Amino acid sequence: MRIKLILAADSNDPLRKNNPFKPLSLLLLAASAPDHDYELIDMLDTQGIDYDSRVDIVGISIRKSAEKAGFDVADQFKKRGVKVVLGGPQASANPLKAITHADTVVIGEGEELWPKLLLDMEANQLKDFYVSAPAKFDANGYAVHQLESLASLDKIPKVNRQLFNKKYDFDLVFASRGCAINCDFCSVTRLFGSKYRLRPVDDVVAEIASIKNYYYLIDDTVFGRPNTYEYYEELYDKIAGLKKIQYWTGQANLDAASNEKGRQVIKKAAKAGLIYAAIGMESINEKVLKKSGSYSKMGVSKANDLIGKMKENIRFIQQQGVLISAWFAIGYEDDNLETYESTLQFCLEMNLIPVFTPVHALEGTDLFDRLEKEGKLQDNTSNVTNVAHASITNEQVIRALEHLNRKGFRLLTSLKRTWFYFKIFVRQKENKIGDIIHKTIFTFVTQWRFGKITTLEAEKLKNKVWNNEP
Repeated sequence: MRIKLILAADSNDPLRKNNPFKPLSLLLLAASAPDHDYELIDMLDTQGIDYDSRVDIVGISIRKSAEKAGFDVADQFKKRGVKVVLGGPQASANPLKAITHADTVVIGEGEELWPKLLLDMEANQLKDFYVSAPAKFDANGYAVHQLESLASLDKIPKVNRQLFNKKYDFDLVFASRGCAINCDFCSVTRLFGSKYRLRPVDDVVAEIASIKNYYYLIDDTVFGRPNTYEYYEELYDKIAGLKKIQYWTGQANLDAASNEKGRQVIKKAAKAGLIYAAIGMESINEKVLKKSGSYSKMGVSKANDLIGKMKENIRFIQQQGVLISAWFAIGYEDDNLETYESTLQFCLEMNLIPVFTPVHALEGTDLFDRLEKEGKLQDNTSNVTNVAHASITNEQVIRALEHLNRKGFRLLTSLKRTWFYFKIFVRQKENKIGDIIHKTIFTFVTQWRFGKITTLEAEKLKNKVWNNEP
């Protein structure tokens, strides 16, 4: 069959024309059923879609920010009689809404569902929903095919990364799926389960060895959790043993730095080429961390001083030569306007790249369900977020974000952070002159990119609130 796979994106997405990551999910779908003619389209790279080309089925992956764009594209193809499949995080979070724009919806992981879906289509037996999720899906009268359990990761197909024409800075790779933490604002546990599933180490290493670019390890945390530390130690030892070590990045938690076994994983990750970690610190307010379920990610016991222990963990990771961006969700009921400034000062003191977002209740999360039940969700079309706050106004949030971008990413601040890391790179005996130069440039450029993207995000929120733009 002729199949078109599309990563949906809004025309004013801040990552538009600036997305450094090669999409992986669509590549995995194509690899799971390779005996078809595929065309892959990344709408962050282009908005040009030929709706009248000959195609048998269209698969569209949508995130929250791309929901309207994805539905619009789906409607255009359905209007032309083309079968449409919707998937991705937002379709999985709100499948009953997605099905109104599609012939079928994929919920959760697609590698085992996609071949079955295509066979059903060829036999004119297409179901309404194809589900890979821990909980039983409420069919609500629809025809459903659901896997009995989440798939093992020992048969992940080898992807053809050449299906995307654009040159990306980072290839995406994963070694595990699942998360036991279950933060209330996150849907990962609902989709991928609370138990960690691990790919065979040799499979991951072989895939990495074939990559020429930087790569981004998209595990929920590249430092693992206590029950996976041994797995990640073996993985990073083998990556470090490759003939050529590529620089790579990922997302992580602070808790690994709070015990000796976790610190060994961090050291091995850095030795294997890790140069940057995005860390969801969420808050520096103990009440917020406990209510959101994020407390355990900080590596802080009840007897510890929260800020002091967080700083200790941050410093250990930084001393391994790992650049850190700190992600904070502000707007819980225990936050106030001063939270923005105090959190910014924390980032400046610790030489962290600051990334602030208004806390948002995404469909398919515990936070959304709780606030919906309590009647505390507000209209998101004219507010910065759907989470109402008793004392922080839309205008104050926008002004606070603009202040953050001015102060957190001004040239002098970025140079100070770069100098901080440069001194670490110089002290590391394993770094040659070329490594020091490369890592220093990476540190400065990464800050510049974040400054640009966060500024565009703030501008987008301002337009939505003040000009009522979608």
